Amino acid sequence: MDNKNLILAFALSMGVLFGWSWMFPPVEPVQQVEQTENRNTQTANSQAGQNSTAISSTTETSIQGENPTTQVVTSESIQTFGNDVLELTINAKGWLTDAVLLNYQESLDNPEKIKPLSSGDFHEAYINSGVVGQTLAEPFKLTSLNESHDKTTATFEAKLSDGYTWQRTYTLEKGSYLVNVKDRIKDGAGLKLYRQVVEKNPLEAAAENYNEHIGPIGLFNDELTEVSYDDLDEMGAKKLAAMGGWTGMMTRYFISAIYGTDQDESYRYYYKGDGRSYQAGMINDGMVEQGDMVFDNNMYIGPKSVPLLEKLHVGLERSVDFGWFTVIAKPLHEVMLWLNQYISNFGVIIILMVITIKIILFIPTQGAYRSMAAMRKLQPEMVRLKDRYGDDRAKMGQEVMAMYKKNKVNPLGGCLPILMQMPIFFALYKVLLISIELRQAPFYGWIEDMSVQDPFFVLPILMGISMYIQMKLNPQPTDPIQAKVMQFLPIMMTALFLFFPAGLVLYWVVNNVLSIIQQRLVMKSMNVD
Repeated sequence: MDNKNLILAFALSMGVLFGWSWMFPPVEPVQQVEQTENRNTQTANSQAGQNSTAISSTTETSIQGENPTTQVVTSESIQTFGNDVLELTINAKGWLTDAVLLNYQESLDNPEKIKPLSSGDFHEAYINSGVVGQTLAEPFKLTSLNESHDKTTATFEAKLSDGYTWQRTYTLEKGSYLVNVKDRIKDGAGLKLYRQVVEKNPLEAAAENYNEHIGPIGLFNDELTEVSYDDLDEMGAKKLAAMGGWTGMMTRYFISAIYGTDQDESYRYYYKGDGRSYQAGMINDGMVEQGDMVFDNNMYIGPKSVPLLEKLHVGLERSVDFGWFTVIAKPLHEVMLWLNQYISNFGVIIILMVITIKIILFIPTQGAYRSMAAMRKLQPEMVRLKDRYGDDRAKMGQEVMAMYKKNKVNPLGGCLPILMQMPIFFALYKVLLISIELRQAPFYGWIEDMSVQDPFFVLPILMGISMYIQMKLNPQPTDPIQAKVMQFLPIMMTALFLFFPAGLVLYWVVNNVLSIIQQRLVMKSMNVD
């Protein structure tokens, strides 16, 4: 009975691990469409009098009933500007075609900076906008650029089809990923503005992510809405209205979001998708100032860092989803960030957290280890009962339970240490998976990134060895089949942990080592070999 329960505990832990991957499978890759085919599609759309990137054809046709426009304005880049952390490029249409995060690189081996917005590739992302019912008669031109020590301000002007002057001003504070954009349509009272985050051909990139939502997302009336690419392919469009809120596109670590500066105003939001191009946008009614229409919006283009997002006070931090174990994962994340102010190594922080958790759980785990030591002490009696009753499992079960009762041994006690660790294990897994602060965070030596697998598999092997030692300290199965299963478990778990984040494996290795020390001390105090 004791060995069955121990096997059950291991099986349960592995079942949860495998079940996690089953419940959150990798996004199925979509076969890449050749760029030549896309060009043919675009040509056909152009001949049909459609502009796939214009709001009038992708959004406002269904929302406002506006006629699609066929006017095409040159997309040539006209200005690059930014601050010390963010670099933006605007084109003649007024689109933000490129954004570069100067403090983040693609990988440890690839120094190229992260580009949440990019143009010219098969996979494109940009933020565009327009005035409902209007087209550009003259493209945007830079009228002023002021780059001071603490602020960058860039102002552009364009002409609309009905003769209105469209003035746009971008403002970026030093060290901030928040971009304020103020649009003024002179003498344009009654006009409406749309702004949207657009992503083209995202699914190939999306297939590399798992266990978290990527793509269109928004917060409407305090409810987080995650829209999948597949959903948009099926329904074409999704429209919502909300007081305040935000919308945008996100990946595991980064987000491009837009929202109104007045969170007490009502906005109309929408999502669109056609299998190739996806939009997350908003319609802004604006306000009238001396006959001009003024639209005041913010754009956040940067990392999904909870401390940074919380400072915006619009709920953008909710884009960081800690999953089912949020109640554990979120405080765990906050503690790790707090400790990081004093300890600049997340690996050391994980080790300290394991020690702290072991101290907190000392009393219940101490009881569990005493129970296992008592069961180990009764091992000779277990062998005697097996020899006596042979294949009579019912009788042997009765005798074993009577023996446990007589010696005040809890056969389920051995499961407790593992079961108590599992929620913490999965919470830490989620933190390591989505926390931008742990992305490319080094430990020591060969561990240069705690959020990815150990490149030389040293930690998984150490984990397997420590698990094997733990098993040798536990009561040994009298059944030969159970014994073989127990011997195989460390190998199986080692293989499973090979591709887990190094930080997670480090947690389990340290936990195992401390458990071995605690268990050995208990056995010594009870005179158990």
